[in-house]
Amino acid sequence: MPDVSLASDPLEGSAYRSKSLLGKGAMGEVLLAEHRALGKEVVIKVVHAALARPELAERMRVEAQILANLRHPGIVQVNDLGQTSAGRPFMVMERLVGRTLSEEIASRGALPTAEAIDIICELLAALVVAHAAGVVHRDIKPDNVFVHQRPHTARVIKLLDFGVAKILAGGSGPLPSQFPTEEGAVMGTPRFCSPEQALGKPNVDHRADIYGVGALLYFVLTGRKLFAECSHIIELLRAHAEAPPPRPSSVVPVSATIDAIVSKALAKDPADRFQSAAEMIGALRRAQRERPPPVAATASISEDVTIATALPAPLPVVVATPTAKQEIRPIEESAFDRFRFALVFCVTMVVGGAALIAVLRWLL
Repeated sequence: MPDVSLASDPLEGSAYRSKSLLGKGAMGEVLLAEHRALGKEVVIKVVHAALARPELAERMRVEAQILANLRHPGIVQVNDLGQTSAGRPFMVMERLVGRTLSEEIASRGALPTAEAIDIICELLAALVVAHAAGVVHRDIKPDNVFVHQRPHTARVIKLLDFGVAKILAGGSGPLPSQFPTEEGAVMGTPRFCSPEQALGKPNVDHRADIYGVGALLYFVLTGRKLFAECSHIIELLRAHAEAPPPRPSSVVPVSATIDAIVSKALAKDPADRFQSAAEMIGALRRAQRERPPPVAATASISEDVTIATALPAPLPVVVATPTAKQEIRPIEESAFDRFRFALVFCVTMVVGGAALIAVLRWLL
């Protein structure tokens, strides 16, 4: 994500100094900043000046307290909460290095099945902790999943943005917002929201996140978003509520087990989905241990021809063996060969003797 210079410091009057603008959304800005006294770099999300109303400040308070209470390597950490001198609420988070999953797929395309499973299982592990605390994220999407490249160690998947999270009754999270979501309001991103979110139902629970993860798994495996043919929001929400989801194998070669996992996560009825993030992790890990599906050979010549198709078949090795009618004997000299050798020997001796007599007569 490119840095953008700032004309003025939005954090003026706080303990932090802005360095650059990392991104901007409908609700606020994301800034790279540093603590004025400590010099430590952090990331700060600050609400737009025009939207600095009590309900948004309250929503940020809930999000900050959720993240502060959820301690897991796969959940972005919050370090502070404050307000600028202009009355703009802000939240201070750890600095991450890398890119979002949306940017990762845009750069690389669909990921190999094993890597896709690893990423989704890391995300689900973070949701195990959130759901145990009574927190439903409600906005699982590629832009809210970050591929964090840690120095000198393996990358880690981070779940971001609990801005529309729901606190379930009886959970151990922070106090619910004083401005609860109105019944019938669609909370979340239409491309990845669950059927119950699309219909504005009030009884959304952790299984809505399971649906979001299923939509995300489909996206990571295929490089395509769920119901990509739907361009209007109403059409898209209706598809989530009514249309059967496509199978990943219709786009890329994956096993029937992976198809079944995606279909189960994307079930219209929450009761037909995986009932917990841990259950879905178990299903994915078992699928990962299966042998990959064979890739069908093709006779056509293209860039996708596999090595097995491109290489010629090995030539058969033929070993000759004697049949019953054949007899293998050692090579023997014939009588003619012996006669020819004797004749040549005698002629040589006669000619050599005559030559020797002639030499002796000349000398004497």
